[in-house]
Amino acid sequence: MRIFYLGNPAHPYWGRFSGNKEQRYTSDSDGIHAQFGEGSLLPHYNHIETSGFGCSAIINYLIKKDCRLKKYIFAVFPSVRMYPDFTRSSFSTVVKGLEFKGGTVKINKVDFDGILTFTGVADGVKITEKITAAAKSKAVVFRYVLQNISGTAKELKVKKPADKTVPGFFAMDGKPKKVISVAYIGGKEIARSLKIKLATGEKTEIFYATGVDRLSGEGISREFDMRAKFIQESASRLIISTPEKEFDEMTSFCKIRASESIFETENGLMHSPGGGNFYGAMWTNDQCEYINPLFAYLGYDKAREQSMNCYKLFGKLAKEDEAIYTSIIACGNGYWHGAKDRGDNAMYLYGVSRYLLTTADREKAVEFMPYIEKALRYQFSKFSDDDILLSDSDELENRFLSGEANLSTQCIAYDAFISLSYLFRELDRIDLAEIVVKAAERLKKGFRNYFEANVEGYETYRYCAEEDRLRSWICLPLTVGIEDRKKGTVDALLSDKIFKDGGMLTRSGEKTYWDRSVLYAIKGLFIVQENKKAYELLKAYTRARLEGEHAPYPREAYPEGNAAHLSAESGLYLRIFVEGVLGYRPTGFNSFDLRPALPEEWDGMSVKNIYLCGKTTDIVVKSDNGNYLISVGERQYRIKKGERLSVFIK
Repeated sequence: MRIFYLGNPAHPYWGRFSGNKEQRYTSDSDGIHAQFGEGSLLPHYNHIETSGFGCSAIINYLIKKDCRLKKYIFAVFPSVRMYPDFTRSSFSTVVKGLEFKGGTVKINKVDFDGILTFTGVADGVKITEKITAAAKSKAVVFRYVLQNISGTAKELKVKKPADKTVPGFFAMDGKPKKVISVAYIGGKEIARSLKIKLATGEKTEIFYATGVDRLSGEGISREFDMRAKFIQESASRLIISTPEKEFDEMTSFCKIRASESIFETENGLMHSPGGGNFYGAMWTNDQCEYINPLFAYLGYDKAREQSMNCYKLFGKLAKEDEAIYTSIIACGNGYWHGAKDRGDNAMYLYGVSRYLLTTADREKAVEFMPYIEKALRYQFSKFSDDDILLSDSDELENRFLSGEANLSTQCIAYDAFISLSYLFRELDRIDLAEIVVKAAERLKKGFRNYFEANVEGYETYRYCAEEDRLRSWICLPLTVGIEDRKKGTVDALLSDKIFKDGGMLTRSGEKTYWDRSVLYAIKGLFIVQENKKAYELLKAYTRARLEGEHAPYPREAYPEGNAAHLSAESGLYLRIFVEGVLGYRPTGFNSFDLRPALPEEWDGMSVKNIYLCGKTTDIVVKSDNGNYLISVGERQYRIKKGERLSVFIK
């Protein structure tokens, strides 16, 4: 009998996010920063995830009332598989940094710019500690700088954690998994412990790594260089510039988190949610629906490579008589379909059609047609006599009521049919284009007859026939441009039944929130030209996430998952600006629509280095007395506010 190795919890017993809303950090173009000392609001707890191609690390840290630092670092190595092939069976372990003895370290500053930095002082020695997941290797890497800032010579004892081994019978290959810890000073490896003497003003540097791979001192240094290069290159892609620095800084962070959670596996690159549980695995919602449409125009080669791999692997699961499986797990060697049909075909079709249109890759579109047609035929088989689509659950997998038909599946499928009509026309499949247009019209009719309702006093939508309370997902019709019940829906979303502390409750009367719904809601408000309300919500949300207690990324859910920084949610934040504020929608390989919805407070905004229609371009929008002046590359346009602009690029 083989034993299943569960690994370690991502958060320690003291590392539970409390949901506090206090501002803890300041932000600027160099990242987020927090100062600690006498009078600081302490204790303070946070956790931040950082990922490379071979490793992901969740760094939990607690600044105690006396400014002492407590850390708990959960490391996952997605391509190292434990038994059996299970969603959570990536090899994981808790790793430790170096231990310094010779004085109590008091933390006075925390900085994060994609690399987490702690600065403190121990008996006159300033200690700066930088931590990140290795960019390429299966390791967590550390860089320490020690400097004597006192007037006398100082001595510190440095202790390195011991290696540890997990027995081979826990592993898929039956081989022991060893966690190796190595440290170097001046290129020379140190033993378990070492005394360091520092004269006044003297400084020394220690490189340290712990993980599956054994790294040299130069190797650790290279990992930091590659991480810094990744952050720098991320900043150069899809440059979103607004009149307010908080939005620009938040988008910079979101590009890092959205792009970094891509792992090398035996079945190609895979983008994964993260959060301590989900690695070397992909979902039809997180990857097909949320993140890959962003990667189509982000301009990151590795992200586009994994998007194609994702759509191909899911496409191979398409059948005419069965829903596409929810998740591809275990680095592509297993599947999870526990909630059955969640509307997964709609999610797949929504994402792959938008992606292919934006990237303008005709050859790939032709290659994917067999997958698309199979997925579409199954989706059509789920139409009911009420002109709605039946599904077993939704993307929340029966955590809340979803009935036999839910609003989420209808909206995602409706948008997918519209995108598919554009795609089919580009491929000269006019027959299919006409079929999906009629399917979209049929769904729109079903919206009115089945989902429109008065819910808790608001003329909006019921989420499913069994639901009598408001749900945050009533925002979805707005995101697909259905405005029939706009006023009641907007009022309901912003009422105290749903809108709480800068976020949205999943269901009125409950305590659970999922950031994905508020991110969709903000985008939807911009899409239907509710600029003022969208702007106010975006501003409140951004400040809470960027500078609040648990910074600096969007989250998955709370209290579930300890408000994990799942990767795809950062992609949804970025899509607010492109698809919401700019109103971007692909309509062909060489065409797209724009319908800007700038806040009244803004005189303009720009998105530079955006990849559209097979090339990189810049989009600049300026407000001008009831009009928008729009530049797409060298081309200039002028439209009235609220109008839609159709752009054709040769």
